[in-house]
Amino acid sequence: HQRHGNLVAGTFFNKKFLFVADPEAIEEIFSLEAKGFLNRDMLYQAKKTLFGDGIINSKTELWVKQRRIMQPIFSKDMVKEWEAIILEEANLLKTQFKGALKVNLTSDFRFLVQSIFIKILLGISLEFRERKALRISIEHISQGLVPLMLSEVFIGKAKWLYPFINKRFFLALAQLKKFIGEVLPQVINQPGHNLASILFQATDKNSDFRLTEALLQDEAVGFLFAGQDTTANTLIWFFYLIGWHPEIHQKISEEIAQFKNEPLHSGVLSQYRYTRAALNETLRVYPPTEALATQVIDDIMISGQRIAKGTLVFLSLYAVHHHPLVWSQPETFNPERFYSDPEERPKYAFFPWGGGLHNCLGRHLAELEMMIIIITLLREYR
Repeated sequence: HQRHGNLVAGTFFNKKFLFVADPEAIEEIFSLEAKGFLNRDMLYQAKKTLFGDGIINSKTELWVKQRRIMQPIFSKDMVKEWEAIILEEANLLKTQFKGALKVNLTSDFRFLVQSIFIKILLGISLEFRERKALRISIEHISQGLVPLMLSEVFIGKAKWLYPFINKRFFLALAQLKKFIGEVLPQVINQPGHNLASILFQATDKNSDFRLTEALLQDEAVGFLFAGQDTTANTLIWFFYLIGWHPEIHQKISEEIAQFKNEPLHSGVLSQYRYTRAALNETLRVYPPTEALATQVIDDIMISGQRIAKGTLVFLSLYAVHHHPLVWSQPETFNPERFYSDPEERPKYAFFPWGGGLHNCLGRHLAELEMMIIIITLLREYR
C-alpha cells in the first residue's frame, strides 16, 4: 500500500484480487456486501475442513439464520452472565503468580483464555494435561490453516504443497473434533448457562430454525479455535506494550488503584477509561488479523473504479490501522488517541472487530474478558 496506494489490484494464479486500505472505500464495501453485491462464500470450501457449516464458514442463507440465533446471546447484557467465570479464572491466575520470580505470560494467557472459554461453552473444567493437549492441537491447526486456505483459494486443491503441515493439521483437527464429539452430548441438555446448551435450545423466530447437534459441533470447533487466539494474543500484546512504555503502565496502574477496593464487575468497567484506551490502542497497533476477505459476485464500483465479478477483495485492516494519512505517528503506542479529545477519523479507520453484516459476534465477550483480566492482574502486580 505504501508503494502502490490505497487500492491495489492484480492477479495471482489467474485469480483477480484487490487490496483496500482506504476507510471510506471499506465503508462502501461493507455497504455493498449488505446489499448482496459481495459475499464470503468463496472461502467456504477452503474453511469447510475445519469449520464445517458453523457460522464462521456457512453460506449466506444458513449464515443469516445462525446469526439471528446468536446475535442476542452475545449482546452486551447477555455476556455479563459469564463474568463470574472470568473473574474466578483470572483470580486463580493471580494467585499462581504469588511468589513467582518469573512467569510466561504468553503460555499463561493462552491457558487462562482457554479455561474461561471451555467453562463458558461447555460448563466444565479440564485438568492441566487435557488443557495442554487441547492447546497444542489448536496451535497446530492455527499454523496449518493459513497455507491450506491460501492453496485452496489461489491454486485449488494443492494440499500436497504442505505435506508436514497438512499431516499435523489433520491430526490436530481430529483430536479437537474427538474432544468436542465426546463432551458436547453430555452438556447440551444440562440446565445452567453454558453456551452450548443455550445455542442448542435457541430458535430463530423468523424461520423456526434450530441448530442440529452436528451444526452445534461445527460451532463449537469455531468458537474454540477463533474465540481463544484473538483474545489471548491481544492480552499478550497489551502487556508487552505497557512493558515497553513505563509511563503508560504507570497511568494505567494509578487508574486501577483508584478503584482497587471496589468489587470488579461489568457495571464498573466504564470507570477504567485510560485502561480501555490502552486496550483499544493495542488493538490498533496489533489487530487480531491482517485483513478481512470477501468476493465480488457482480460487477461493482468502488471509489469510482470498476471492480469485476469474481475479484477477491482484501480489506487491509493492519495497513489502515497504521496509515499515516489516517493516524498521526501511527507506529507510536499512544492510548491518548482513544482517551481525550479523539481525533476526527473516518468510521473504518479503526475496525479490529470487522464491520458491516460480519462484525464480530464475540466482541462484547472478548472486551469484558480482557478488561477483567487486565484489571485483576494489575491490581496486584506491576
